Amino acid sequence: MRQQLPASFKRFSTGAAAAGSGGGLLAFAQANPFVTQLGVSTVKTGAADILTQTTVEGKGFWEIDWKRNMVFVLFGAAYLGGFQYWIQVNMFRKWFPGMDRFANSTMAQKLKDGPGMLSAAKQVCFDVFVHLPFMYFPVFYSVKESVQGSSWNPVDWVKDGCTKYYNNFAKDFQVMFTLWAPADVVLFSLPMWLRMPGRHMVSFGWTAYLSFLRGGAQVEAPKKD
Repeated sequence: MRQQLPASFKRFSTGAAAAGSGGGLLAFAQANPFVTQLGVSTVKTGAADILTQTTVEGKGFWEIDWKRNMVFVLFGAAYLGGFQYWIQVNMFRKWFPGMDRFANSTMAQKLKDGPGMLSAAKQVCFDVFVHLPFMYFPVFYSVKESVQGSSWNPVDWVKDGCTKYYNNFAKDFQVMFTLWAPADVVLFSLPMWLRMPGRHMVSFGWTAYLSFLRGGAQVEAPKKD
């Protein structure tokens, strides 16, 4: 008796076959948006940190801080590739009905779609006023502490990470808003299959900057008696 394949596996296999039959990477990305952006996110985030360390900071290959790089690899795979996709695709579909219709319309249709533009504006506001400042940054600093911190206690990772998050909030929010507010206007107007890959392209530059600004282990100054 032949065993029935799961629907998700069938979709993946169909997408892979389409890519192999001449559709190329574009066909694979359209058929498998989650897998595509997960791979792009993981590789992109780690590569951006390596680029920053070697080009901006002038380190040789053997001087690369691989522990620091692991922060970005883990964060890129788990948060950016996993959680961010879940919230900006799966949950946004529930919170902002008509998102797919607007995103997949032509530009001429978008400009005539008042409710669609309003929905896109709400998505931008959620991203820059809720998601990035109150989800993205706390998780980033906590992951950073889990790799670079001296404690093995997850409670300490969150506690120390959130302390650094609080201390850096004003600067981080200013820089984040300057980049992501205008970028989101474009990204939330792209076709759905291109939304996350497009976000990861912008995020490459953002990650390189974040690596330079916050990537290294922060050493606390010794207390004076």
